Amino acid sequence: MLFHQPDTLALSQLLDALPDAVVWMRAVRNETNEIVNFQIEYSNQEAQERTQGQYQVSVGTLVLGNNEHDKPYMEQAFQTMCGIMETGQAQEHSFFNSSLNGWYQNRRSKLDDGILSITRDISRWKAVDDERQTQNELLQAILDSSINNIFVYEAIRDLAGQICDFRVRLVNPVGRQDVMHRYGKDPLVNTLLQFRPDSRVSGQFNLFCQVVETGQPIWAQHYFADIQAWYDTSITKLGDGCVVTGIDVTQQKLDLLNYKHQSDLIHNVLNGISNGIMAFEAIRNTDGQIEDLRISTANQIGANVAGKPIDQLVGRRALIDFPGIKPAGLFDLFVETIETGAELQKELFYKADNLDVRVHVSTSKLGDGLVVTYNDITESRRIQQEIVETADLLQTVINNSPAALVLYEPMLDNENEIIDFRYKLVNPIAAEATGRALDYMQDNTLFSMFPMAAQQGFFDRLIHVLQTGEPLQYEQHFSGDDVDLWADITMVKQGDDVLTVFQYITELKRTQQELERSRAELQTVIDRSQTGIFLFSPVRNEAGEIIDFRFRVANRQAVGLAGGDVDTFIGSLGSSVFPEYKNNGLFDTYYRVHQTAESCRFEFNANLRGTELWLDIMATKMGDEVLVTFSDFTALKQLQQQLEASVIELQRSNRNLEQFAYIASHDLQEPLRKIQAFGDIIQVQYASVVGESGADMIRRMQVAAARMQVLIKDVLAYSRVSAKREAHKTVDLNIIVTEVLVDLETSINDAQAIIQIDRLPIIAGDALQMQQLFQNLISNSLKFSHPDRTLGISIKTRLVRANEIEMAVMPSDAQRDFHLIEFADNGIGFEPHHADRIFQVFQRLHGRSEYQGTGIGLAIVQKVVENHQGYIMATGKPELGATFRILLPVR
Repeated sequence: MLFHQPDTLALSQLLDALPDAVVWMRAVRNETNEIVNFQIEYSNQEAQERTQGQYQVSVGTLVLGNNEHDKPYMEQAFQTMCGIMETGQAQEHSFFNSSLNGWYQNRRSKLDDGILSITRDISRWKAVDDERQTQNELLQAILDSSINNIFVYEAIRDLAGQICDFRVRLVNPVGRQDVMHRYGKDPLVNTLLQFRPDSRVSGQFNLFCQVVETGQPIWAQHYFADIQAWYDTSITKLGDGCVVTGIDVTQQKLDLLNYKHQSDLIHNVLNGISNGIMAFEAIRNTDGQIEDLRISTANQIGANVAGKPIDQLVGRRALIDFPGIKPAGLFDLFVETIETGAELQKELFYKADNLDVRVHVSTSKLGDGLVVTYNDITESRRIQQEIVETADLLQTVINNSPAALVLYEPMLDNENEIIDFRYKLVNPIAAEATGRALDYMQDNTLFSMFPMAAQQGFFDRLIHVLQTGEPLQYEQHFSGDDVDLWADITMVKQGDDVLTVFQYITELKRTQQELERSRAELQTVIDRSQTGIFLFSPVRNEAGEIIDFRFRVANRQAVGLAGGDVDTFIGSLGSSVFPEYKNNGLFDTYYRVHQTAESCRFEFNANLRGTELWLDIMATKMGDEVLVTFSDFTALKQLQQQLEASVIELQRSNRNLEQFAYIASHDLQEPLRKIQAFGDIIQVQYASVVGESGADMIRRMQVAAARMQVLIKDVLAYSRVSAKREAHKTVDLNIIVTEVLVDLETSINDAQAIIQIDRLPIIAGDALQMQQLFQNLISNSLKFSHPDRTLGISIKTRLVRANEIEMAVMPSDAQRDFHLIEFADNGIGFEPHHADRIFQVFQRLHGRSEYQGTGIGLAIVQKVVENHQGYIMATGKPELGATFRILLPVR
């Protein structure tokens, strides 16, 4: 047997001290030297203890025959060992033994004429590894379902240690797809400067370098000119690189709405990854003060960080081998931990003692020394630490995610049908958004908390994702269940659960709805407007030159002008809707407004589909577009043209009439004078011949001739007033009235009239016509005085605004200032309905036998007022007198 020799006793004791089960089995052969079994010739103490009585492993035990309760396994082991004996090749495998309820790693190799089997219990490692795998899968699922861009970059350094580029170590699907869509390159196979070469110019590359070198996280809102996009970017150091979280906030930047995103995700990832360990003992002087530290132990990773083998570290003094820890502040940190027991941490870039590394140091007191962790220990500690840190990271990501995260666990009935979902995991933002307490939501069910939302399709979508494994993304409005919010929802199957990410977009939706409502209201307003409105967007060629304009917005009046419908009109080119607009000056005008930003208003005459149109057009630049408004004043223009033609014809007619009146009155005076002269001769020289009857006829003829002469003079005066258009000069009405009173002094004295006159204004006018005005007014009062009372005449004046008095004026004169002259008397008056008639030529309210006159005096007064751009109005009552109100413009 292999261990019969006396000198193997020490080896046997050593094998018994091993933590592994060691068994040597000798091959049992038949007469033809074929292996028919294996017999145990040696088994160490661990092998006998580990089997726990489930298997026979004592010396002499046969593989086939002595462990019949696990016959299949023994037969498989026999075949495997036969293969090893034949090939001489060792075999190693891991397996789960249900009898021993554990995971084991077994190595079998040929030794002499038998098999040496070494078995190690790896149950604890397997459990740790499974737990880490579960945590990693959950973290990866969260990253994969994130709607934000997440990149993990590693610095690429040149020979001088300077960062010259970054390679992507990890990127989530959203970030990878975004880069490939925008740049056409895969970030996993290209460096930062390869897929985003302008990052040096934009400052992004420098920000990454700053974070890596200083360790200080940065949040920045960055504009990428090459893709015309805004991103909220969080940059946090991770090892010799950084983690970058990017959120596209371009839309929020344009729709006056900004979303807040957290940028400390990777900062939390940084907080717990370990690598190396060193233990130090204090070296004190005679006063008890620590003057140095002695390295008592170190693991391999710690030695790698220090840059020396373990045997060159243990027992050495720290300040002798690593004097740089003093200026770096590490020595004081270590002393503080030893003296106070405080567990301290420090992150620093250590460039001394032939080292050029960045480390995260943690200290913990141990006896009269300390343990320093360089974020790495033994293999088992590293795995456990990663599990803890991954769990912390997962919880941190969940708690600080800008989106709500919920992990739903299905609840089954007796027939394995899903009847509800339990809230297995909930982050704070999900509870806050729904108005529930976090503890209340945890382990509660969907139907108990949100029955209405569950019935609105949410429950069915969870089942669909769980049963098909297909991710689902959609928007949903939750109303009821004491909530009213909008969410962008992503559902992903995670094992037997459903991970759901809620990106709350309530404010964005409300803003969009408000914008849509405002847009609809604005469209209604512009559609109801009588003015045509449209917005022209420039169309450019490859050289960037504007070659046309496109209708982007238009109201119904604009569409109606083109004779189409809104759907075909919007988006059409100006040249396709109005082919002639490039040749009739409209395109050039709009182009000039766009280039100069100077608004332009003009009238435009067009012939559209056989109809002549007149348009009042206003073009104004608005952003990169041209706003055009127009009104159709064709009817007004046609009326204006008709009025202008009528005015020309009226002016011609008036000139002819005035010329005729002047010529007629002037030419009639000569024969009239002859009639009067011959009548005088007959009366004087032939009175005896014609007799009394003839003389009476001659007298009547003379009286008629005298009336005719007065009439001709008045017609001549009226025609002169109508025809005379001399330039106005400064006229003092006080002087004019004084002269008129002198001329009428005899008539005034005969009537014993009392005349009161205010201080009259100085105007711009024709002095002779003003004299005719006042003379005719005063003469009119003297003529129509009341026989039973003394005639009283008053002339008053004041400054007024035209719209303040009850007189009909042109709209354009309503806000003008005028001199109001009120001429009133207490004569016989007139009926109010004759107020307009008295100003008509040859119109008389009384017979010739009652009052002398031709009926032209007041017509001359009205004509004089009109020649001075004024207004006149007469009011009166029988037996009470008359009042003439005259408005003359202020100079």
